[in-house]
Amino acid sequence: MKFFPHCFVRIYFITFTLLFITTTTALGANVTLQWDANNPPPEGYRVFAREAGQAYNYQTPLWEGETTTCTLIGLVEGTTYYFVVRAYQGALESADSEEVSYTPAGTTLNQAPTAVAGSVQNVYEGDAVTLDGSASSDADGVILSYQWVQTAGTNVTLSGASQSQATFTAPVVESDGDALTFRLTVRDDDGDISTATTTVNVSKSSSTDADGDHVPDVLDLYPNDPTEWADHDGDGIGDNQDDDDDNDGMTDDWESIYGLNPLEDDSLLDADGDGVSNLAEFQAQTDPSASSTNTVPDAPLIEEASPEEFVGLTPVLVSGAYFDPDSDEHYQSQWQISAEADFSELVLDETSTTQLTTYPVGEMVLEYDTVYYWRVRFIDDRNGQSDWSAVSMFITAENMDDVDTNGIPDDQEVGGGLDLDQNGIDDTLENRFRLFNSVDGQTTLGIKAESDNIVLFSVKSLSSATVSDQSVTMGFGLIGFKLYLDEVGSSATVTIYFSRQVAKNARLFKYAADSGWQVYEHAVFAKNRKSVTLTLVDGGIGDEDGVANGIIVDPSGIGTVDSTSSDAVSTSSTSASSGGGGGGGGGGCFITVSAQDAAWPASMPSTAATFMILLLLTAGGLCAVFHVSSPIRGRHEDKR
Repeated sequence: MKFFPHCFVRIYFITFTLLFITTTTALGANVTLQWDANNPPPEGYRVFAREAGQAYNYQTPLWEGETTTCTLIGLVEGTTYYFVVRAYQGALESADSEEVSYTPAGTTLNQAPTAVAGSVQNVYEGDAVTLDGSASSDADGVILSYQWVQTAGTNVTLSGASQSQATFTAPVVESDGDALTFRLTVRDDDGDISTATTTVNVSKSSSTDADGDHVPDVLDLYPNDPTEWADHDGDGIGDNQDDDDDNDGMTDDWESIYGLNPLEDDSLLDADGDGVSNLAEFQAQTDPSASSTNTVPDAPLIEEASPEEFVGLTPVLVSGAYFDPDSDEHYQSQWQISAEADFSELVLDETSTTQLTTYPVGEMVLEYDTVYYWRVRFIDDRNGQSDWSAVSMFITAENMDDVDTNGIPDDQEVGGGLDLDQNGIDDTLENRFRLFNSVDGQTTLGIKAESDNIVLFSVKSLSSATVSDQSVTMGFGLIGFKLYLDEVGSSATVTIYFSRQVAKNARLFKYAADSGWQVYEHAVFAKNRKSVTLTLVDGGIGDEDGVANGIIVDPSGIGTVDSTSSDAVSTSSTSASSGGGGGGGGGGCFITVSAQDAAWPASMPSTAATFMILLLLTAGGLCAVFHVSSPIRGRHEDKR
């Protein structure tokens, strides 16, 4: 028997391959060992292995065979192995060959990408919306593709749906809004995908006007019909198509002709006091406004007078005594102001039940440096109308408050840098926006023309201290604005913005000398309580001058009611005042002077009373008083 005291084995070539296990078993690797053959050839060879820090177990070879190469399988990736080979012949075994080592490389599985679709967004109709998936990532590679898909809500058209950012315009929604959901799918460079979703909540905008009738959808009962927006009597027929808006049996046109209210059931009343109801007069097609037995009041006689001074924008017009030949009570007075001597176009036309012999012209009604003509007539309690008085005139002072003529008083102007409507544009750079500081409450206010029919407008903050009725606490004073429209008689929508949030119990109020404080119903507050949107109608709802003339004047303000005097506040759903236009003053003062209270010149005959125009000069606190004579014919007191 031949003895081999030593058997030298040399491993001269090592190869390895990596094995990918696609089942749930552990990931493994293999290695192929090859060595030089012994000479003479032994009975066979044994391969032994150990891990780092361990000893060889020569009792248990890892491989045994006659060839000079072997492949070992099931090695743990990332573990370092050491190998030696021994030749054997029967019970004899050589010493170890040279030791070699091998560490199978670990095989790393691809990590799926992470899709991020962005947080929930809250927007209004018409807003530009961006879906942002740019925060998506892939830890062991790159994202090769993005795909946005809408999964719920009102359908929108996505722009850039295959990009990291997609955009769309928020759609018009119902009054309770809508939730739009979107799914983002991202794919990495190894083909793995990930998805995420996001939601965009769309709220009804206070300024959206789907049918273009200048009435926002939130106030429009017919948001898809440009010819209708209201249904006063709730009969399902819009007011413009309905010829009897109050369902009192008398047509609107007929009521308007004879001075009745087409929005109030006055069928059982007797306007002229002749014992025949208005409805019976309509059915008989007789005049309900004048009894055949009624003698109308005398018209005041006015001597032409030229003012000695220029006047401010809030003059108080004062008439003389009222006289009615058959002793009917003084029920109303109709006041008119025009820039034309023939009154072909009216600046103001108000019929008042309280401003009978004095009329304070409200803020924002008149223009600077303008010649105005005015007249008045009396109406008795049987609706008998006097002839118009003679025409008198006055001239307003030059504009010293707004030297740069930008529609904002110079001392109320605001510098740049504010974006109250949060549209990303400096408010002072927007042609449809007027930004100004309030005289009360240290607040910055902004008024924005929402409807496109407003061609020019001016604004002004007014102190609420000038209003005698303090039952309503005004947070920012009165807010006055004047709208010039491109069409006479049309409606218009504006939004008032506040630099700070208003209280939840605050409302929009208007003040009129006739009716006092009124809650303005045609106003919608934004959810964040930092803006309110109004709809106004030239010559109607919210228009202080009371005439359809292409100009809307609206002094109003945000306020809360004193609980001890809440009964004094009413709700306004029609024009702010049937008369007294601008009784709120806001910068002028309320002066009530009867003919009997006036100081008459010593030279005035005792048989004559004074009929005069009292014009307040608000800039200097002066008053210009013009006297004209008319005979005293009655003793009826002014109803104030």
